[in-house]
Amino acid sequence: MNNQFEYDFFVSYRHREPDKSWVRKKLVPALEERGLRGFIDYRDFRLGAALVKEMARAVEHSRYTLAVVTSTYLQSNFTELENVMAEHLGLENSQIRLIGIIREAEAVEKARLNMRASLMLDMTDDDLFEEMVERLAAALQQPPDR
Repeated sequence: MNNQFEYDFFVSYRHREPDKSWVRKKLVPALEERGLRGFIDYRDFRLGAALVKEMARAVEHSRYTLAVVTSTYLQSNFTELENVMAEHLGLENSQIRLIGIIREAEAVEKARLNMRASLMLDMTDDDLFEEMVERLAAALQQPPDR
């Protein structure tokens, strides 16, 4: 695994239910059980620090940013900023730094064109969670080069 990054992934998600519980109680634990290092806002953002600076730090220090795409995700200016920062950093470095995770299929058609144009991981079917998290974990261990 490439040690250039302090973290393997940062999760960009909406802090509303059901997204919040799914990310914090299901996705993150499953990835960390597989030995991946996650940068998670509620536990890793420094208290008292400027939120936007912490978001940038998370994106910069993580190999990948995971965007958990739901209708509420697409309505948030903060998740939009995290998404744009990850895409921009990827463009600067000719890397893939943003991986979309589809939680609501209908939300994809409302996403920006650049998100719709990239291959996202479909995690809408909870019965396939283990299979999809294995695929995601394997991808997160790869270098972000294009």
